[in-house]
Amino acid sequence: MEKLLNFLKKDKPVSIIVHNNPDPDALASAIGLQHILKKTGHKRVRIYYDGLIGRAENQAMIKILNIPLCKTKNIVSPKGRQYILVDCQPDTGNVTLPGHVKPFAAIDHHSLSKNTKKLVFFDVRPGFGSCSTLIHEYFVSLRLSIPKNIATALFYAIFSETQGLGREGSQADKEAYLKLLPQINFEHLSRIQYPAVSKDFVTYLSRVLTSTFYYKNLTGAVLDRLPYPDFVAEMADFLLRIKNITWSICLGSYTNIIYISVRTTNIDADASKTIKKVTPKHGSAGGHDMIAGAQVKVDGRKKKLSLSIKKDIVKKMLQELNRQEVQNVFKLVTNEEFSLDEM
Repeated sequence: MEKLLNFLKKDKPVSIIVHNNPDPDALASAIGLQHILKKTGHKRVRIYYDGLIGRAENQAMIKILNIPLCKTKNIVSPKGRQYILVDCQPDTGNVTLPGHVKPFAAIDHHSLSKNTKKLVFFDVRPGFGSCSTLIHEYFVSLRLSIPKNIATALFYAIFSETQGLGREGSQADKEAYLKLLPQINFEHLSRIQYPAVSKDFVTYLSRVLTSTFYYKNLTGAVLDRLPYPDFVAEMADFLLRIKNITWSICLGSYTNIIYISVRTTNIDADASKTIKKVTPKHGSAGGHDMIAGAQVKVDGRKKKLSLSIKKDIVKKMLQELNRQEVQNVFKLVTNEEFSLDEM
């Protein structure tokens, strides 16, 4: 962190950019870094994002913990700023920057990309289960106290990203988790973890359940329209809880993008590698061993093409896991066998 502070100029504004449709880890990492920069003399620091924050837990987190956010499209004088990417990296398909500007730095816990190496500064640690753990280490190294709302944000981010340290939680994540625990607001944490959900959410959940299929140890759902982009991640996590299931996939469309989310309980698997194999070449994909996501742009008016791409992804996923072509799967609710072409 000291190295980054030495590179940054205090007379120029800093724009922290998180990935599109930010999750708790991106939000917590951003507000943590913003506080650090302000405490070290950077007066003009704002957090920017693109996309939609639709998940009830994420909305509650922003409201309860007072996380200040701005839309990327509203950046004024984009070329006069220092851009720091948080929980993402340049040219990976999931982050929006104003036109013709280059990021100054990147702080992330995903696999290091080639373009990240070209930045003035980068701190990328794929061994960490959460980017928030990295930000917590910055606080410790600088001997800065952590405000209760930021401690709660970082704690919840580590918890949700690693599913209570049971999914890709490193030793560093565990240490940060335990150090943050005495500093959090438990009432706020409870309200974030168990927010009220809308009637629309229940409607979409019913559609997921009626469309869910399974084949051996894989379950999945192919959806038409999504209520918000990270709904696929939410449902992939949910479907993975089914007994005897070790892989889940959920995909659906939001505006002109197909979102895909893959999960596995197999600690020896490589979900990131798997999703890259099944995603069309013009799409972008990435992730970790047990959690991965992808995006594919498609003309929103061409529903048949969109459905064809979704079916093809599912077929490739089944083939990748079973090492053979699979023709029929089963409906989860009725246990009825049906052809993949009938989706």
